[in-house]
Amino acid sequence: MADYTTDLQAAIASYAQDKQIITFSPAMLILPRDGARVHFETVVQISYFFHEWIHYLHNVSTVHGMSAYSSFIGLWNAFRHTTDELGLGQGRFITSSAEELKTRAYLDVIWSTRRPADKPLLGELSVDMCSIVSCKPAGNFNGIPDHLDVSVEVTNKLGDVAIYPKVIGPTEIIESVAFLLESHFLVRGFNHPPSSAPVFPYHALPLLARHIAPELDDKTVLMCGLASLQSTLPTDAVIQFLKVCHELGKKEKDAIAWLTVETVQQLRLNEPSLRAGLKEIHDMFPAPGGVERAVKESVAFMEKNLDLRLDNPFFELDFVDQIREADPDNFDQLMNRLMQTHGICSCRQERAGFDDEIERDDLFNFAVAAGDDRLTDARLAMLASVDFLIRHLLADGSFMATADLQNRKCPFFSSCRQSTRRDHATDCATQPWKSVHTSPPNPCSYAQGVLHFQPGELKSRPGD
Repeated sequence: MADYTTDLQAAIASYAQDKQIITFSPAMLILPRDGARVHFETVVQISYFFHEWIHYLHNVSTVHGMSAYSSFIGLWNAFRHTTDELGLGQGRFITSSAEELKTRAYLDVIWSTRRPADKPLLGELSVDMCSIVSCKPAGNFNGIPDHLDVSVEVTNKLGDVAIYPKVIGPTEIIESVAFLLESHFLVRGFNHPPSSAPVFPYHALPLLARHIAPELDDKTVLMCGLASLQSTLPTDAVIQFLKVCHELGKKEKDAIAWLTVETVQQLRLNEPSLRAGLKEIHDMFPAPGGVERAVKESVAFMEKNLDLRLDNPFFELDFVDQIREADPDNFDQLMNRLMQTHGICSCRQERAGFDDEIERDDLFNFAVAAGDDRLTDARLAMLASVDFLIRHLLADGSFMATADLQNRKCPFFSSCRQSTRRDHATDCATQPWKSVHTSPPNPCSYAQGVLHFQPGELKSRPGD
């Protein structure tokens, strides 16, 4: 499961889609050590945060994001059929089979929707030095292509020409959309030039549009990208949207009006199955605490965002005008309102220091909208639970045993303040699931995440 992270992003900020957490590197120190409120030094830093939150927003407000989330929750529930009384995986299905639990079908959705980003082109290239010279739908998810194989012609400053095979998949579309919104944010919101970024994945959508529909303006290209995210497989959808909008433009018809109507129609067509799927997830978690609380929060935002999109399918475009009117000094207040409306994810501030330094980093909430301590703890337990699940996944829809997992740090290793981190540092650095044995009466976040995999009907766990 690749995060939406490239080498450039990782040096600044990144978003882990299924764990729903934004991480700020030491290069973007927005949370002072003294615990004061979040502080952005420049509008570019604000735009980086906006970019990463847009990724979270698309997780909880698009068909693409909800499809992946629903499949992940299906796997989460299936894994509980392989665990012992502490939530540790035994490597076999104890009460049901993989076929009964549809794990392979869930994995197929996840592999298609979470396809890792293709490697960036080497060298300091601008988008004007590149062009797509061929494009072919590829892959097969239930008969539908899930990515594009493209050939990119690159002309360097000396006039040398080379052609490289590249892939445009969901992540390229998602990153391009977020980067276009970020650029719109800087240019329209603050009269600031766009940030520089590698051609792949950030400029993949404009490059594709230049090849398929060269006369479309940037706003229409962005809206085609946004509309494509209302499909489980956005690369197939975006090709169709670009072609139709191009033809409408040649006929001097309103492509944006057509795109708006078409997107609402697609949402209404998918609405019954989307709502049924969200209800199924909600009903899967009858207990009130821990991971259940965080899942229900996510589902509630998805339901609310679906209602909002049926009325205004491209509501992201309105955010820029709202931010411009608020000015940078009031950005945190505006983001607080947007989060209350559309969704809240966790944040982590990394700081320079030794990798094993206790409390080097901070987990925090961006705004007062996230001020409910029970929900904050629930989100961290959900993050841990997802991390534990991902480690067990096998390509055939089965799960390996916890005893066979490779060593890996707890995701909270550098930020944890629990006694477990001080007293059992080696376990936290290599096998954090052992915290179910060593945690005090109030388990750490990772132990809570593992305990929620206990078999049987979901019920309140220690620490809920």
